Amino acid sequence: MLTVTTLANVQHILAIEQIAIGGMLATISLIASLSVAEIMVESKWWNRWASSTLEMHNIPLLLVFSAIVIFKVLMVL
Repeated sequence: MLTVTTLANVQHILAIEQIAIGGMLATISLIASLSVAEIMVESKWWNRWASSTLEMHNIPLLLVFSAIVIFKVLMVL
């Protein structure tokens, strides 16, 4: 028996509203994460593991936030 599978080239078009909602969630997550990092620095639970974990979370959010800012600036121009 021969099974044939066809794959359709499906492209999903994202609306600007979906991108805006994703940007808001990324910005809120970044603000919350940076706030937790500032609070944790002064606590007794701050150590190398906590620092690396928060950095691992903050760096991609900073990249996404910078991409959002660049996108918004390009939309204005």
